Amino acid sequence: MSSTNYVHMFLARVSFQDFIIFAAVLVGLALLVRAIKISSALIAKKFPKHRMSMFAWIPLFNFGIYFVGTFTAFAVIFEPKKEVYLSFLASVLVAVGFAAKDIVASVMAGVVLLLDKPFQVGDRVTFGDVYGEITSIGLRSVKLLTLDESVVTIPNSRLVTDVVSSSSAGELGMMTTVDMHISPRADVAQARKILADIAHKSDYVDAAKNIVVVGKEILGLAGVVSVTLKTKCIIKDARTERAFQTEFLVRANEEFKRYNVVQNVD
Repeated sequence: MSSTNYVHMFLARVSFQDFIIFAAVLVGLALLVRAIKISSALIAKKFPKHRMSMFAWIPLFNFGIYFVGTFTAFAVIFEPKKEVYLSFLASVLVAVGFAAKDIVASVMAGVVLLLDKPFQVGDRVTFGDVYGEITSIGLRSVKLLTLDESVVTIPNSRLVTDVVSSSSAGELGMMTTVDMHISPRADVAQARKILADIAHKSDYVDAAKNIVVVGKEILGLAGVVSVTLKTKCIIKDARTERAFQTEFLVRANEEFKRYNVVQNVD
């Protein structure tokens, strides 16, 4: 018997009520996943130190809910015979594959991301010219929240094939840098000490980790030379990156004025 006949037999024996119940189950699964997402966000606020370890399992858990829930609901509600089930499943997969090959590719890429874990929810990543925090890893796409509060959606298929740089790599904290520019006539050693002290005293910085200030001469327009001092440190929570950088710049400018560090480049 052909697969088409099996599908016709299946459709003939199920009722409209069965389809309604199945649709209701799918809606229930979506609501459950939504509830888990909201609950995890609330728990993460209460226990910030466990935010990264908790978020690491949520995408895989949500995928399991969709896959197992849909498969179980289909088997329980429709009670298909083995031949009918396999034929129907094959027909659906072929139809979906032709109609939405890009979506299917993204879904398969999403499975690869969940298993390989090159990054996870809460990580700060750079993809192309987009930098931000991963807020969700779905079956079709990944959502990033940029530093200017914009939400960027990236298909999973692109994340599998293109280069993605992770700044936190599953950790709560992350390496961050702040650049300050001074005149080559300024006391570079004094400026480095000032910047290092500011970083050590910041509440955002993990002072137990190494703090480094490196300098480099930059040749600008019209042959003007300036010195760039880059401060590298580990902040305790990646979400405070922008707040730390703002605080650091304000305090650095105040201290430079206090100690007469020349910032103007002639």
